[in-house]
Formats: sequence, C-alpha cells, structure tokens
Amino acid sequence: MPEQNGNRDTRLDRIERALELMIDDHERFRHDLQQLLTAQVLQKDALEQQAKAIEQQAKIAGNHTQQIAALDARVDNLVSAIGEFIRRLPQ
Repeated sequence: MPEQNGNRDTRLDRIERALELMIDDHERFRHDLQQLLTAQVLQKDALEQQAKAIEQQAKIAGNHTQQIAALDARVDNLVSAIGEFIRRLPQ
C-alpha cells in the first residue's frame, strides 16, 4: 500500500505542476493580450489623427492650387497687356 500511495502522490504532484504551468501560461497570455489590445487602440487613434492631418493638408493644397491658377491668369493678362502696349508704341 505505501507504494501505491507514493505513486499517487507523485502523480498528483506532476498533475499539480502541470496545472500550475498551464495557469502561468494563461496569465502571461492574458497579460500579452491586454497589451496587444492597448497597442491596437493607440494605433487606431494615431491613424485617425494622421487621416485628419492628411485631409487638412489636402484642403490646403487645394487652396494653393486655386491661388496658383488665379495668379497664372493674372500673369497671363499682364503679359498680354504689356504685349499690346508694346505693339501700340510708335516705332
């Protein structure tokens, strides 16, 4: 009988160690998962901020494009006016 009891204790000890390892692994997994979820939320927020910044820059670039087009038209008119003035000068 003592041998059987010793085997049971040994088997129970092994089972207990295995269970403790599984619990430790699970706790580490939960910790890692929590860190991953936190990183995901932070990354999502950063991407949203970047998207807003890109949208603002696109609006600014659109405004600059309009301003450049208006300036080009004014320069064209000025060049035409100077050309017309030069043609009217007596030679």
